[in-house]
Parts: sequence; structure tokens; C-alpha cells
Amino acid sequence: MSRIPDSVSFSLDMRSQKPETLDDMRALLKSEMKEIERDRRVRFELGEELRVEPALCDRGLVAGLEEAMRQVGQEPFVMPSGGGHDAAVFAAAGVPSAMVFVRNRNGSHNPQEAMEIDDFLAGVDILSAFLARAE
Repeated sequence: MSRIPDSVSFSLDMRSQKPETLDDMRALLKSEMKEIERDRRVRFELGEELRVEPALCDRGLVAGLEEAMRQVGQEPFVMPSGGGHDAAVFAAAGVPSAMVFVRNRNGSHNPQEAMEIDDFLAGVDILSAFLARAE
């Protein structure tokens, strides 16, 4: 634990619904890296930046999913994802999109988020209520 490594590799994932916020974060990061390089006599070697513009979910679909959650007895919870899910690809192509998140050990970034059958059924209930309202 006391050994100082010759090099360290890592990636940083910055997400926001606003491109301006991402631009501000990039500028802040570069400024902080320059200061760290100067103060600590280290060097950052940046790889290629992968930049993806934010994809926004359709407000009408999100509102419909919120109502479906209420209808099945769930407390509505809305959060921006920022991830590159299929919905982001659809949204970028102009297809109205929204998502229902269900924790999943194999699909999550946190292996402790194991899906229980009740989690799956809650997601199915929400989608079913949403689709029933659309008829």
C-alpha cells in the first residue's frame, strides 16, 4: 500500500443533460489537471476523448410512465440517465423515448444491485399500466 506507482490509468465519465455543463466540466478538469501537474510534478497523458451529446427523454412519455407508477402504487422517481442506452440512440434519431430502470446485477455498474423477481415484476407492472393507458 505504500508503493508509489509509476503510472495510473483511469477513465472519467461525466454526464449531464446540458451540453454547456459538460463543456464547463471539461474546462474545469483541464484547469485542475494543469494545477496538479505543476504542484505535484506529475503528468497527465490524455487518450482520445469520447464525446456523446446528451439525449433527452420525451417529456410526454416520462409523464405517462410517472402516472403509470402512481397507478400501480409506486412512488414516481425520475432521474436523468446520461447513459448510452438504446433509448439515447432512438432519441438522437428523433424517436420519442423514455426508460424504466430495473436494478440488474448483469446490467448495472454496481454488482450489488442484484435484481429480485419483485423488481422485475414492478417494472412489468409499470409498463403494462403505461401501455393500457395508451390504448
